[in-house]
Amino acid sequence: METNITIRYRATAIITLFIGIQMILPLSYYFGDNVFDERFAWRMFSPTRMARCQVSVQDASSGSVERLRLNKHLHVVWINLLKRARPAVIDAVTTKFCDEAEAKGLTPDIRLSLTCSNPEASTLGICRGQADRNSDGIPDGYIGAPNCRDQEYARCFKQDCGEDDARTCYERRCKLTLSTTQSNQCTGA
Repeated sequence: METNITIRYRATAIITLFIGIQMILPLSYYFGDNVFDERFAWRMFSPTRMARCQVSVQDASSGSVERLRLNKHLHVVWINLLKRARPAVIDAVTTKFCDEAEAKGLTPDIRLSLTCSNPEASTLGICRGQADRNSDGIPDGYIGAPNCRDQEYARCFKQDCGEDDARTCYERRCKLTLSTTQSNQCTGA
């Protein structure tokens, strides 16, 4: 028969182990290399969660390129996870389409385009808007931008973009192209 002290030590050890795991698991995000995978991170109000991705899948297995309507082939949950740029989901979806093309006797040629807003640039004025309605040469997104509180908008624009114009800077700083339709996802080529 166990004593009360032994039971308490075991309960304390189990609780300590559980709390330790809950504290250590989120570190995988900070030491990982995928900024879009925050499943275990300590980031409640994260800019990554606000990142938006556009996804497009094309099937060129038959010789002609056909854009696949994802809602006809995938459940909405899978589409939403694709739009969060989860690598495991991207791999599973492309594998599914590649396997389907191969089952039809075709040489699989699935091309996936995935472009996301850069979560690290959510505070940049250029990412808030590149239009210049007042024609002062500074994008309007700098008005009230979190990283430009001193209202020296020209200095903030120059700091963020260097010598780039607004359009080039926006493409370079605000968007991340994770995958393009230039490569066949089935072969990696």
